[in-house]
Formats: sequence, C-alpha cells, structure tokens
Amino acid sequence: MAFNAMWKPGPQAVAGMQGHGSADPALVIYLDPDSLAILPPSDPAVWPEFIRLLRQIRDSADELAVFLGKHTTVRDDDARPE
Repeated sequence: MAFNAMWKPGPQAVAGMQGHGSADPALVIYLDPDSLAILPPSDPAVWPEFIRLLRQIRDSADELAVFLGKHTTVRDDDARPE
C-alpha cells in the first residue's frame, strides 16, 4: 500500500457525516487546517464496494484507537511515581 500524502491533524480536528438527508452525503474529516471529504460514487451500482471501504475505514480507525489507547495507558502507568 503506497501513501501519496500524509496529514497530521491539529488540535481542532473533527470528523463526521455531512449532508444528512441530502442528495450529497459525505464523510468529512476536518484536520485543522486541512479537510478531507470522501464522497460516495454517483452510480448506486458501485455503492456496495464503497460501503466495504467505509467499513474498512471504520474498523481500521477503531483498531488504531484501541492500539493508541493501550499505549497511552502504559505511558501513564510508567509516568506515575511509586
């Protein structure tokens, strides 16, 4: 897997779905200061593949959050005086 660009989110970064109930829904990640919008394909016939991608993003983000959470706990424990 090759990466063409790397973004590091700032302190005000947030993510969410934009366009609830509209014809143009998107997954939007405001990275502070950059933004990334992931739009569904215009052809509903290819939505199943897009849904698969969104679920991979969700699962990978959860996996990374768990990993970072475990390492944060370890660092917090290491920093405590005995």
